[in-house]
Amino acid sequence: MRVFRRLGATALGLFLAFGLACSDSAGPAAVKPSALVRVSGDSQGNLTGDQLFEPLRVLVNGSNGQPYSGATVTWTVTAGAATLGSPTASSDSQGFASTTVTLGATPGAISIQASVGGVAPVAFGATACDHPVLALNDTLPGSLAATDCNFGGYFTDFYEVNVPAGPQGVAFTMASGAFETWLEVYLRTGFFLGYDFEIDSPNSSSQFSAILATGNYLLAPSSLLQSTTGAYTMAALSRPAALAGCGVVWVTRGVDVSDSVTASDCVDSTGGVYYADKVAINLDAGSVLTVSERSTAFDAALFLDNASGTGVAFNDDSANAGTTTNAYLVYQAPVSGVYLLFVATTDSAATGAYTLSIASSTTLSGSSRRGERPQFLRMTGVGLRMPRALPGRTWSRAGT
Repeated sequence: MRVFRRLGATALGLFLAFGLACSDSAGPAAVKPSALVRVSGDSQGNLTGDQLFEPLRVLVNGSNGQPYSGATVTWTVTAGAATLGSPTASSDSQGFASTTVTLGATPGAISIQASVGGVAPVAFGATACDHPVLALNDTLPGSLAATDCNFGGYFTDFYEVNVPAGPQGVAFTMASGAFETWLEVYLRTGFFLGYDFEIDSPNSSSQFSAILATGNYLLAPSSLLQSTTGAYTMAALSRPAALAGCGVVWVTRGVDVSDSVTASDCVDSTGGVYYADKVAINLDAGSVLTVSERSTAFDAALFLDNASGTGVAFNDDSANAGTTTNAYLVYQAPVSGVYLLFVATTDSAATGAYTLSIASSTTLSGSSRRGERPQFLRMTGVGLRMPRALPGRTWSRAGT
């Protein structure tokens, strides 16, 4: 302090001015956006009129090499038809910015650009997939092509089918002399129902037999092998809403099936000869399956197998023996996958009529869980495996 006093007011002012001048000349340069990085959302495909599954996402980096917050990212559709959730977005505290994309009514390729002033822009690509209507008892020609939607290397087409009054027995058939076929089926709202494929080269067909509730459905024909193109036919044929024989028949929730157990159905020879019809159903993890089998002709029994062929649930209502011949099963799926339900008898060699009811509810309280949007399971690499309960082979009875 003595020094400052001895310098005096004039000298002290000159000293401070000189110090400020030095500070200004050596101050840090302002940080600006310097790079835009594409993070996720590129190369997606979905149906015309639908939203892409993932938002488009970019990272803004600053000139200091750190994520830049507060940059205005402008999104622009440069080719094709699509609507953006927001044409601009500010990068967050971690430098990220995103927007959603709803595809337009025109099928084909779509390009979207993300840009920040003074920085090189980045581009995203998407494909809008056509989904013409296929009427029941009609057949349409189709062709897999490199311009189709591509899911993990599998070219895929789509068709919509309306079931005006269920339960409706259907056979969705894809046939081709050019490649080995693969067929997936969804609710139009997106829930995965099931699949079928066939290895029978050079002539190949996939047939998805099902009993469906009233509603709109989406067929996704593709190929068994990647990068395959060629012509095919797609048919949606009515069939009886029945479970004859031991072939796989898929079902949806909310259907009632009147049928009969016969000696030509699936056979279990464990401790006697037992007959059963068989249905396949896809369950989401955490969802609840509620089933009843009612019969006055025999003592009913229900058996449920998971995708590994292991029995996971069983009921013959033995707790009420002598008061009912019906069976009731409630099962909460621990994992998503395909399950096989055997509609069977408790008594050896028994046959006769029954009614199978699969509740539409997906929770223990009787309400429904919100369905997921389409994920095109096989196309995105999710393994699909049918439980091993094939025609002509014995099936396992849970709890024996």
